[in-house]
Amino acid sequence: MPREGNMCDSDGADHRTPMNFIDLFCGCGGFTVGMERAGFKCLAAIDFNEEAVTTMQSNLSHIKHVLHRDLTVFTPDELSELIGTEQVDVIVGGPPCQGFSTARKVDGANHGERLKDDPRRHLYRELLKYVGFFRPKVFVMENVLGIKTAAGGKYFTRVQEEARSLGYRVHGQVEDAWELGVPQKRRRQLIIGTREDLPGYFLPNLKPAPRALPRPLLGAAIGDLPPLGAGKGSDESVYDVNRLIRHMLITGEPVRNYLFDVLEIDLAKMLTNHASRPHSDRDLRDFARLREGESSATAMRNGIEFEFPYSKDSFKDR
Repeated sequence: MPREGNMCDSDGADHRTPMNFIDLFCGCGGFTVGMERAGFKCLAAIDFNEEAVTTMQSNLSHIKHVLHRDLTVFTPDELSELIGTEQVDVIVGGPPCQGFSTARKVDGANHGERLKDDPRRHLYRELLKYVGFFRPKVFVMENVLGIKTAAGGKYFTRVQEEARSLGYRVHGQVEDAWELGVPQKRRRQLIIGTREDLPGYFLPNLKPAPRALPRPLLGAAIGDLPPLGAGKGSDESVYDVNRLIRHMLITGEPVRNYLFDVLEIDLAKMLTNHASRPHSDRDLRDFARLREGESSATAMRNGIEFEFPYSKDSFKDR
């Protein structure tokens, strides 16, 4: 059901138009795809990564303004002139998450007195700069969970305080991708702002999109792909339809739903980017020591010894 504005004229004719949005730090367009599937119209999408922008331009060619720009120098008024309006209903974006990633905790970069400067942590301000200019009804910012704990929560607090100073009610919530229909145990922090002159509108319990089923299994999602050895595969190959049919006969509705309704594989002409990372013989021997679904932390607690020099200290808080 498209999100629509009330556009009825005095003659009673219904001229509804979809609500619009802009996508900042758009990457290759995942946020935009979700918004469009929900019925919103994309006015512009912007990212600094040229390859990501090229990918989005190819896959979402109907969007007029998919821009390769640096948001630290490309200004909101420049975008307004380009798209021909200052009326934006929603702004979405995922500022780079590397500065808040838990992977950086290995060297103390994300907490305590050993905090290391990473300019990417300040890019949320570029999104808020556009929020302040366009004054959308709602904005949604997405990031890794580490933004909530980095520097003792300083950045998480700053985002909310600075958004409130722009005139928004702000709400933070964590969403689990697996519960929403994605076959990954990936959790993300959302920061949602609603303009103060509008009723508060927060959904603390999100549900999967109508086309998706909750808690899909990885096997259902990738069982149609041919197995690969380490470092094997290609950027483009012929999709094995017979393998897909066999896979669907075994798994039934979950795989049909995910592959056709969510991934929309019927729109693809070729199988692309089916290539695996190369691994050393030592890594492959370590992988062979793991049972299906088992993490290295669990294996070590069960007495498994790996050749790779893992440290149990990194597993204490997990």
